[in-house]
Amino acid sequence: MAKLYRDMNGEELTAEMKRLQDEGHRALAEQRYEELDVLERKYYLALSYTMDKDQIKVGKSYTIIDSNDRFEVTRTDGVMAWGYLNGVRLEEAYPFAMLVDKEQGAAQ
Repeated sequence: MAKLYRDMNGEELTAEMKRLQDEGHRALAEQRYEELDVLERKYYLALSYTMDKDQIKVGKSYTIIDSNDRFEVTRTDGVMAWGYLNGVRLEEAYPFAMLVDKEQGAAQ
């Protein structure tokens, strides 16, 4: 069984992110876009475990990386931020590393 991200140290997370990037490049070259989306989300999840958890604030709005979508954080759980995207009251979750504070740059 594979080791969980939460159980990995910094060096293991860095190696995993590199592996995901390499797989992502191959998926892109082979036009496997659905797989690329999954690999990208895994990359940001692993990256979230390297971040300071206090950088994401409940009640604050962030931009989702590579988009103009606004995400209002209503709660956090581990390295996931839960809240509402573009004001739609349907709860969604994003890894911390996908949230960008427009005032300070990337949340990382």
